[in-house]
Amino acid sequence: MNKQDSMSVPLRERNKQRILQRIQEAAFELFRTSGYEQTTMDAIAEKAETSRGTLFKYFPTKSSLWLPFLKQRYVDYVHPQVEEYLDTHPSTLQALQFLFTRIYEHVFQFPEAGYAFRALGQEVLLAHPGQADINENTGFVDMIQTILLYGQQQGDVRRDIPLEKLTRYVTILYVSLVSELLEIETLLEFLRSGLC
Repeated sequence: MNKQDSMSVPLRERNKQRILQRIQEAAFELFRTSGYEQTTMDAIAEKAETSRGTLFKYFPTKSSLWLPFLKQRYVDYVHPQVEEYLDTHPSTLQALQFLFTRIYEHVFQFPEAGYAFRALGQEVLLAHPGQADINENTGFVDMIQTILLYGQQQGDVRRDIPLEKLTRYVTILYVSLVSELLEIETLLEFLRSGLC
């Protein structure tokens, strides 16, 4: 956001965004250094130099901070690697495997990821559906659609189902399998039988 854009945003909104950013940065650092389980909401509030009340106003549970953390890891580590890999013209399944493997390596590498992901499903995604958009600020769903479109153009993805519907199917399948922490090979085998 440049200076002119920030001036068009009301002061109250700019202050809110600064507070949210401080809270998220503090939580992300503590998740990385102390681990998810060991990080407390009090520690996050202290590190963010904000009150507990303010923290709980924006993030009612610790797991509600996990989704922004996972999204940021995706943007920082996964997305650039996948974009570079797509330049090598892999098959659709190779590209999806690369994407899902990089997500596993960079996003779900934390021992607490399984617990936090299940907590997200129970607490955040149900109670705060507005935070559930995994494509917002990440391009995750867009990346899947790009891979599937390329696959259709190459002839290794069926064309009798609209691209948007295929993208939705693959995304839902991936999220549901990840929430159960199943092996990537199970996902790929299912995709192989459904996409081709």
